[in-house]
Amino acid sequence: MIQRMTIPGRLPGLNEYTRACRAHPMAGAKMKREAQDAVLWCARAARLRPHGGPVRVRYQFFEDPARKGARLRDKSNIASFAVKVIEDALVEAGLIPDDGWDEVAGYSCEFARTADPRIVVTIEDGLA
Repeated sequence: MIQRMTIPGRLPGLNEYTRACRAHPMAGAKMKREAQDAVLWCARAARLRPHGGPVRVRYQFFEDPARKGARLRDKSNIASFAVKVIEDALVEAGLIPDDGWDEVAGYSCEFARTADPRIVVTIEDGLA
């Protein structure tokens, strides 16, 4: 089974999350919770069904290079926090049993520039 969801806009990057954690312990927790809730909403809107076995996840990050007053973020900054938040949300939603080695066989990340920022998440099961 292959399923897909789109998260409009962008999630905070690892640098933003690190700054929030350094500012106040609860600021980082609040940022992660808000990002995870946004992903949960998108997963529910996409009507994703639970996966039983190992999955592979494909992340496609579309960033807006012309965002006012901002530089294009580093790819690792974009992906690192987003992957963790998205996988935690998939577990919380009951779509995958856990985000450990036995449940997530692997993931890949792709990046593109566009005026329509979003994250497309593709989940494919049955792969060990």
